[in-house]
Amino acid sequence: MALPKFYLEPRKTPNGKQPINMFFSIYGQRLQYYTGVRIDPKFYKEKDSKGNAIDRSDVNKIISDSAPYATQIKANLKQIALDAQNIANQAKANKNPVTKELLRSELDKIHKHKEEITEEKHSFTFNAFFEKMIQESKSGERVMQKGKSAGQRFSHNAIKNYQTTLSAINRFSKAKKIKALKFEDVNKNFYEQFKKFCFADEEKEISTFAGYIKDIKTVMNEAKEAGHHETSGHTAASFILPSYEADTVYLNDEQISAIERFDFSDKSKFATHLVPARDGKKNPIMDGKGNRLQQEERIMYSVLDKVRDLFLIGAYTGLRFGNFTTLKAKDVQGAFIKVKQIKTGAMVTIPIMQKLKPVLEKYQGDLPTITNQKFNSYIKIIAKLAGLTENISVKSFKGNIETVSEQPLYSLISSHTCRRSYATNMFRKGVPSMLIMSATGHATESSFLKYIRATNEDKANLMAETLAKLGL
Repeated sequence: MALPKFYLEPRKTPNGKQPINMFFSIYGQRLQYYTGVRIDPKFYKEKDSKGNAIDRSDVNKIISDSAPYATQIKANLKQIALDAQNIANQAKANKNPVTKELLRSELDKIHKHKEEITEEKHSFTFNAFFEKMIQESKSGERVMQKGKSAGQRFSHNAIKNYQTTLSAINRFSKAKKIKALKFEDVNKNFYEQFKKFCFADEEKEISTFAGYIKDIKTVMNEAKEAGHHETSGHTAASFILPSYEADTVYLNDEQISAIERFDFSDKSKFATHLVPARDGKKNPIMDGKGNRLQQEERIMYSVLDKVRDLFLIGAYTGLRFGNFTTLKAKDVQGAFIKVKQIKTGAMVTIPIMQKLKPVLEKYQGDLPTITNQKFNSYIKIIAKLAGLTENISVKSFKGNIETVSEQPLYSLISSHTCRRSYATNMFRKGVPSMLIMSATGHATESSFLKYIRATNEDKANLMAETLAKLGL
């Protein structure tokens, strides 16, 4: 008995999808059966990477893993093929004639009333479809579709960002008493109301709102691709993604050296800082007015010494926190560090600075571990001990309102300061942008130039130095 095979129907539906039909040849008859699946033809593969024809009965090979809902589609096709074979075998065992009419009738009883896989409209709300996207991102059914990372799973941080956006939309829906946010409701009025909610009610920063809008556009695009709304050029596509420039700090060479020089050798010493007070069950302790109480926490110099070393690794490599805290001995190859970036999946090769060598040798590939939250808390203590206490003006946006405040430098330092300091210091030394980008992993020079903390005066001085070297 030949195996059932799957072919695309030549004619396309209005949304560009093509139905998948099963062909089953048995006892001189050939059944053509519509599977209920419609798919973008770019996700149906007739040949492998070497140009060889693919067996049309091998569902795992003919359906691309990057197709939306690929796992569900493959499972459905396999089940139809299995049911067709079982029906034929059972009929033969009972000595009944095996005809294509019999096969079609029995298959219809099993599959005709099932909902077509993901490619047709049904009762999904915007929120429900968003939740489905998140769950399939977690399971690996949904993968990245574009760029160098196409076909790869979404990172934990990317999924967390989706969850944050959905949570904000759910809060908005609750505040506006919206029981079910439909796709057609995600329009210009929604954009204006949601923006007002984020800025006026929740006092979110512009960067946070911009992240929400980016995710909403993604959801609407994927929902349209899956056939859940038919509006061509849906309104969300025109939602304005607000631009912003975070007023973040970097440390110059002298300030980094101050952190590097601080003496943590006396392991009996400690520093203190305030943390939320908690009871024996780790629940926050409140005063009579409902305010959270705080208590002093001791941080031993032995701990701060390790955090300082991690900071130096970040400041001398330009790696993100997730990479510079997980370096292994195998990542250090001769005079270079070679790692795959956790956020982007891209490989970067970074020359090892002379200042970095003692730190790497100190740990021999066995770096201390710490959470990002504790790192950000402890590095502020270290910077304060190192004397980085001068006040600086900081611009921020709360509820789309710009405010300027004076804050001590140490209070603004975090794990991300390492990477920004590396990029900025290299630029100010005259290292070409493209070379710095090969270490930081920035994809475009425009994004890199927005990232660094170089002033117009810095750029003018670099130009003057370059002209002097050229004799111009």
